[in-house]
Amino acid sequence: MITIAILGFGNRGSRYAYQLAHNKDAEIVAVCDKKRALLDGATASYGSRVRTFESDEEFFAAGKLADALIIATQDRDHYKHALAALKAGYHLLLEKPVSPTYSECQEIAESAKEKGLSVVVCHVLRYAPFYHSIKQTIDAGLIGDIVSINDTENVGYWHFAHSYVRGNWRNQAESGPSILAKCCHDLDIIYYFTGQKSVEVFSSGSRKLFLKENAPSGAADYCLAPCPHRRECPYDVKKIYYGFTRYTYPRLIWHKRLITGKPKAKIKELREALKTSPYGRCVYKCDNDVVENQNVAVKLQNGINANLTMTAFSEGCFRRLHICGTKGEIIGVDAKHKFKLNIFGGPLKTVKTQSGLISGHLGGDAGIIADFIEFLKTGKVNPRMSFIDVTLESHRMAFAAEKSRESGQAVFIEN
Repeated sequence: MITIAILGFGNRGSRYAYQLAHNKDAEIVAVCDKKRALLDGATASYGSRVRTFESDEEFFAAGKLADALIIATQDRDHYKHALAALKAGYHLLLEKPVSPTYSECQEIAESAKEKGLSVVVCHVLRYAPFYHSIKQTIDAGLIGDIVSINDTENVGYWHFAHSYVRGNWRNQAESGPSILAKCCHDLDIIYYFTGQKSVEVFSSGSRKLFLKENAPSGAADYCLAPCPHRRECPYDVKKIYYGFTRYTYPRLIWHKRLITGKPKAKIKELREALKTSPYGRCVYKCDNDVVENQNVAVKLQNGINANLTMTAFSEGCFRRLHICGTKGEIIGVDAKHKFKLNIFGGPLKTVKTQSGLISGHLGGDAGIIADFIEFLKTGKVNPRMSFIDVTLESHRMAFAAEKSRESGQAVFIEN
């Protein structure tokens, strides 16, 4: 039996716990989080034998408690938590991004290598059936050599407002740039599909809507205060979190736990929390400063060109891929769980993939936990596993993209 401790029991930590609870070879033995209510929820769900800690200092002072540790804390805490965990002797499953600074990413990788421990980074899209099937198609040579990749990440207007305007990733000083926090997944997929490192990166991006000067006249600081614009505002918290209208439904109702800090919060408790919660703020009156729309053009080794577009302004939350090869092309939308495989001068085929759960990164959350536990149990490495030395490339591209966006100049990368 592989024993697991979890540091950070918010959205991501609790989701990994759910997957672990359904794995016969894994046992959760310890959970650490600042919120007592979430810890009580952990013991209620996974047994009173689970040890709980309300501070990272208390957790690490207890010594090594498990075979491996899942780190699902805030981005700027990953560095100190990862180094402390490696010092204690834990193998790690580390939530992305590794760190908002590249030197800290490198230091974590070097520490793991020095101590002979493994750090797997949660690039969960690799494990989703849609992306796994595309990778198999590419590796089988069906589209020949890759020439270009075009990837558009449609974040979803409601998701961007939740995470990048009101939420934990809204401010670079507290988290990091949105191209790293949101799109290191996509940059990793580009590297995963091609196996080629970046040599040149150019990026441009902007903030357009979520600015204080765009607040309508008379707008309240919090949505649930009397506000004359609630009816027509798409970012009204009732529409996003708990209420239905003719054209919308509460897509993020499952974030009751996050907003209230209570595992089984009721709608009444959610409404009350939103009156003063950061998630209840007017989107035009937040302390956000991350980019809303960004394009990244990457020149890879072997002459491959890749383009990534990230936009906050879409109805749905999905990625659209177009991969061009010398013998064919792949066109698909991940949320539809299928892609077109067009062989030049040959058959045109639609490949359907296992659906997975949208809330679980299209099945990727289940896949990464299964691979991680299997690796710890047997030493077997699934080729899709994203160890930290491989992850550094996606982060390097993200940091280069942000540098290019700020300077307006292309960034050249030595390999």
